[in-house]
Amino acid sequence: MRGGFPDIQWTLEELIVEGEKIAARYTMRGTHEGTFFEVQATGRRIAVQDMNFYVVVNGKIVGERGQPDLLGLMQQIGAVPAPS
Repeated sequence: MRGGFPDIQWTLEELIVEGEKIAARYTMRGTHEGTFFEVQATGRRIAVQDMNFYVVVNGKIVGERGQPDLLGLMQQIGAVPAPS
């Protein structure tokens, strides 16, 4: 991610904690300044949603699964046509 978007930043929008499980929703923003999934830099700015799920044991993250909106990201950099 940092190779394609060296200025990438995540803004935490929502956090839900239940026991040892955490769900976090982020907005991911950055500038397409490097190759990403074989798409050369376009200089375009992106802003997409991202969901991450964590497992915490004894105060440490021991598991993580994340799912960014890759379709939206690819549309924003022009790699995939956006819907009409």
